[in-house]
Amino acid sequence: MASDDKAKKAKEDALKARIAARKAEADKKAKEAAQKRAEREEQARRRWPVTRQLRAKLFKGAVIVNVTNIVQALLAQEVGATAISAYDKAVTATMMANHAVRMASPEAIRRYIDELMIPVITSVRIGHLMEAKVMERIGVNMIDEGGLTKAASVLPYFTKRDIGIPTICAVTSFKDCLLRIQEGALILRIAGARDGGDVQDAFKTLIAIQTNIQEMRLESKYNIYATDSEVYRPLLDNVRDSGRLPVLLFGSGGIHTPSDVATMMKNGCDGVFIDNNVFQSPDPEAHLKSILQAAKEFDNVEKICELSTKFA
Repeated sequence: MASDDKAKKAKEDALKARIAARKAEADKKAKEAAQKRAEREEQARRRWPVTRQLRAKLFKGAVIVNVTNIVQALLAQEVGATAISAYDKAVTATMMANHAVRMASPEAIRRYIDELMIPVITSVRIGHLMEAKVMERIGVNMIDEGGLTKAASVLPYFTKRDIGIPTICAVTSFKDCLLRIQEGALILRIAGARDGGDVQDAFKTLIAIQTNIQEMRLESKYNIYATDSEVYRPLLDNVRDSGRLPVLLFGSGGIHTPSDVATMMKNGCDGVFIDNNVFQSPDPEAHLKSILQAAKEFDNVEKICELSTKFA
């Protein structure tokens, strides 16, 4: 009997020891994770200005790459991309099937944040302020409102000043630009065709927007928008006097080659989003490097020709 009690006590002690060891290991991992988050937040504070406006201005000339996994994201970072726009596999599959799309898994996006040193952008549905707040809370650097939407949304856009990080919005017309700026968007993204589509859709929209901006100097054209109750007159005056939008305008949709990038930048884009199908190229690294170089030398036709032949 005594030996049975002793064996039973030994088993209990061993079980308690295993539980204590597991708890200690879990506490250690939690402490390391908390320390890593604190270090990341401190790095973000040092790397980013305090105001949303200054953060957005840092993206002048940016090349942002759409990625669907961490391997693509690490490659984009390695070749010098300014930032990545992150999706997870579940969201991508749902978008391709043209079904209702919700925000990406916070755990999937958190992994991008943990692994990368460049800014991470992710998409939320139009009008879904809580999705934006969730993504802000886990540490993304920017929100793309409407990046998950294939068709026009029936929901109103949320007020961008309700979150503390810059918001990107897709636009299809000059009036879209004015309305999104009024809501607080700091970067506008021309809504062209998605991966595999033709850059011409985005280019047509860009030319239409730039034409409307220049037409603001004509009183007859100015009055069309000035009498629109949805448009703020001071914003319209700012556009007319400066000859440009007061926020950054990016090209997106169908941008896949150095010449695509050069065309968009030369016609007034402040930066570009690169389609995810760049990773289907025979040499994605060389392809991305050519695109990044094209964004810097978009005025140099000879250089664009040279870059275009590198991956063709």
